[in-house]
Amino acid sequence: MTGSENTRWVALSALGAAMFAIGFSFTAVACNTRDVSVAEVERAAQVATPLPAPAASLGTVATVVNGAPSVVPTASAPGSADARDAAGAQGLKLKRFVVTHKIENREPAAATTDDFKLGSAPVYAFVELENSGSAARGIRVLFENAETKATVGHVKLTVPGSQAHYRTWGNTRLIRDPGHWVAVVSTTDGVELGRAPFEVKG
Repeated sequence: MTGSENTRWVALSALGAAMFAIGFSFTAVACNTRDVSVAEVERAAQVATPLPAPAASLGTVATVVNGAPSVVPTASAPGSADARDAAGAQGLKLKRFVVTHKIENREPAAATTDDFKLGSAPVYAFVELENSGSAARGIRVLFENAETKATVGHVKLTVPGSQAHYRTWGNTRLIRDPGHWVAVVSTTDGVELGRAPFEVKG
C-alpha cells in the first residue's frame, strides 16, 4: 500500500468514525428526548388530582352556580296566614259584593261604565254575607284608590248572628279623584273578605 493510499484510508476511517459518532449522538438524543417525555407524562399522572365521581361533580357545580343546594318548599303549616284569616272571619262568608250607583228594593241596580263620574250620585258597595255564628259580627266597607292607596268611606256595618243571606251596603260621596278604585269589605278586626274594582271618570 502506497503512502497516498494509506493517507486516504486513514481519512476515510476517520470520516466513518466521525459519522458513526454523530449518528450515535443523534440516536442518544432521540432516545433521551423520548425518555424525558415519558417520564414527564408519568410524573404528571402521579401528581394530578383525581376527578370526582359524576354525581359529586354535578353537586359541586350546582353549589357553585346556585350558591346553595336547592330547597324544596314545605306545605303551609296549620298556623299559616290563610288559617288565621279563616279563624278571624269566624263564620262570616261573603256571597256577593257589587259596586253600584243605586240600591233598589234592597238589591244593587245594574251599573254601567258611565255611572261612576265625579260629582254624580254616591258610590254604593252592596254586600251579601252568611253568618253561621250565633253572635253578631261587625264588618267595614271602604273605597281605595288603586294608584295612590288613599281610602274613603270606612263604613261600619253589623251582620246579625245565624243568618244564611244577609244584605247590607255602605256608600261614599268623598271620591274626588278619577281613575281606578276598588271597594274592600273586611271584618272590623282586619280580615279582608273581598274586593270589587270600578272606574271613576272625571
